[in-house]
Amino acid sequence: MRFPLPLLVSVTALAALGAPVASAAPDAGQSAAVPILVSSFASPRIDVLAGDTVTWHNDSIRAHTVTAGDGSWTSTPLAGSGTFTHQFADQGAVTYYCRLHPFMRGEVDVHRLLLTPPRDAAAPGRPYLLTGRAALPPGSPVSIQADGTVAATTTVNADGSFRATVEPTTTTSVRAIAGDQASAPVQLLVLDRSVVARAGREARRVVVDARVRPASPGATVVLQLRLREHFGWWPVQRVRLDRDSHARFRLALSHPTRARVVLTASDGATPLADSTILRLRPHR
Repeated sequence: MRFPLPLLVSVTALAALGAPVASAAPDAGQSAAVPILVSSFASPRIDVLAGDTVTWHNDSIRAHTVTAGDGSWTSTPLAGSGTFTHQFADQGAVTYYCRLHPFMRGEVDVHRLLLTPPRDAAAPGRPYLLTGRAALPPGSPVSIQADGTVAATTTVNADGSFRATVEPTTTTSVRAIAGDQASAPVQLLVLDRSVVARAGREARRVVVDARVRPASPGATVVLQLRLREHFGWWPVQRVRLDRDSHARFRLALSHPTRARVVLTASDGATPLADSTILRLRPHR
């Protein structure tokens, strides 16, 4: 279903994307970690899904406790490297503190719907996959809202996951909605980046150098060849940009072909920007 909105989307089911299905079911839960520092909890507030567990790890030399604000549960004093784990079954905000240092406080916000914060920046007008988890029955309808406007609809899968593909035009705040349940909002950063690629030779191999602007060190770039036997563009090499936002590909060719370099999300598949097409020739 498509909507005439600034954030244009197409909605897909998980199986239709051909992507791997998350293995953890909602009732099995997943885990989150909170380091304990000398005088504070490293993440004072975290969002988890109902059924998830949280593990606190004392990374300081001082002993600490992890104690519920209402006194319903507590750890023993944790020495250095000590850990404490608690599962959160019920929705709501749960405060906690250290009994030995009462000024140290934190909060776990437990939801029945959780949108995964995007790992990569999106590109204007290009499809971008959003994912999340729900402690709701399979098939429950979920809508994705961008700055308060419905931007996509999807459903909860059997394993509790959900996915939707969006085509953002600008940086925006998104959240998932299912009935009276709402996830915490996450920011989807949208950057207009460009890929410049050129071809050369090194010994008996063809070399393709690529740079991305604005600089995006650590981002994933993929070299694609136009291969008739694969009916179109086919990925042949994937690397990460170095600290100078540069990548180099080396390959041996047996016949002339066309190539391009594509900046992708960290999955190596979601395209964010691509270079002009290069014509590569084998070494003679």
